[in-house]
Amino acid sequence: MKITAVRSIMGGIPIPGGGFAPAWWPGQVIRDLWFTVCVIETDAGITGFGPGGFRTGGWTGEAFIRKHLLGHDPRTLDIGALAEHPESLPMAKGNRPVALEFALWDLLGKACGQPVYRMLGGYKDSIKAYCSTGSVTDAGSHIDFAHNAIERGYRAIKLRMHRATVDDDLAVVRAVRDAVGDRLEIMADANQAQNPYWTRADALRAARGLQELGATWLEEPLAMHDAEGLAMVAGAVDMPIAGAENEYGMPRYAEFLMRGALDILQPDLEGCGGLLEWRKIAAVCEAYRAPCLGHVWNNGLVVVVALHASCSVPNAPYLEVTDDPFWPARERDLIMAEPLRVVDGMVQVPTGPGWGIELDWDVVRAHTTSEVVVRI
Repeated sequence: MKITAVRSIMGGIPIPGGGFAPAWWPGQVIRDLWFTVCVIETDAGITGFGPGGFRTGGWTGEAFIRKHLLGHDPRTLDIGALAEHPESLPMAKGNRPVALEFALWDLLGKACGQPVYRMLGGYKDSIKAYCSTGSVTDAGSHIDFAHNAIERGYRAIKLRMHRATVDDDLAVVRAVRDAVGDRLEIMADANQAQNPYWTRADALRAARGLQELGATWLEEPLAMHDAEGLAMVAGAVDMPIAGAENEYGMPRYAEFLMRGALDILQPDLEGCGGLLEWRKIAAVCEAYRAPCLGHVWNNGLVVVVALHASCSVPNAPYLEVTDDPFWPARERDLIMAEPLRVVDGMVQVPTGPGWGIELDWDVVRAHTTSEVVVRI
């Protein structure tokens, strides 16, 4: 078996209703639910794919792919060495060939007849899913969507806190809590790492208020460089403080744990350095008896990759599932042949080879805006 071609496909599916206004980017509207897919083809008819793409002019350009992938047997490639190859130095965020790594894992799983999570060890075959919303609306709209989430199988939901005041945010969380009772766990995300305007006093008031409401955790209450402030908030409440979705590399995540700044780490599989780097972070978390939860905000393929990663380690009790009235589950999963399903609060990891899913290539092609191909 030899690799014959590598493709990078980019596209977007229009979001119904005029678009999505993310809490973390005030004033901006996203019109399309984007996707990027890296595809690795072989002469044996086996094709691997994963989220992410590459540029022909960057470190993952044609020369890199021709030297390290094309003509090689994927079963003999050392994925870890390739993911950290010196040619991708300096090891800064965005330099590692994470898209190639994801596609190679799918390809290797298909060649071996095993799902990725099991090739990585495997600890469980299902995980608790939480409905991760991203909009800031009125309390009534949040209550309606929370009831809808329950009907669709969720037992946990995450709300955003990005209103004019902390008291306004707490009032919405309280309204949702009163409406759903204990039928849903409630998490809260302040997104202060990206657009910080909370003071330490704001963060502490929010944490104490959420703890009284029985929230599962508070996410990103302060800018990530304020490790001292995060440690102060974490030490003042029993409710866990979560974050670090925007950080890169295992050493940076270890620092948050060593300083007592965060109780839960949330590395993004694409942003932190790839699947193997994510597992290194999970191992550090395990040493501190801390959960490692994959950050997700994207399409269903990204959720599936996070699902496999989470089921390959012992300390990932939740899976973030992007699901918002303005980032709907239907459009999120359109590029996949079968949508994700949440049943009694849980989502099952696909047990087929590789990622265990198929893409709907008709949908992918219909919404492709650009494609780069490097072939033998």
